[in-house]
Amino acid sequence: MNTFITICYIANTAVFVYALTRPSALWLSADRNRVFWITVLAIFGVLGAGGLIADAAFLLLVLPRMLRGGNAAVSEDPRVRPNPFVKH
Repeated sequence: MNTFITICYIANTAVFVYALTRPSALWLSADRNRVFWITVLAIFGVLGAGGLIADAAFLLLVLPRMLRGGNAAVSEDPRVRPNPFVKH
């Protein structure tokens, strides 16, 4: 059981660091809230095995949208403000 918990912590840390290092432009193109997902991954990551649910949600709901969006810095949604820190 201790090996499983250790593997969970390693997986949670890897997904958290991956999400943390994604640029803001990818979060905007995926139309996802960066602060929300980083907070969820951090809180549930402390829980060990419970963090696998948050990891799975990130990998299934957010990551495909980030990869599909490419490096697009501008969202097509008119309600989303463009990122002023990205060159167009």
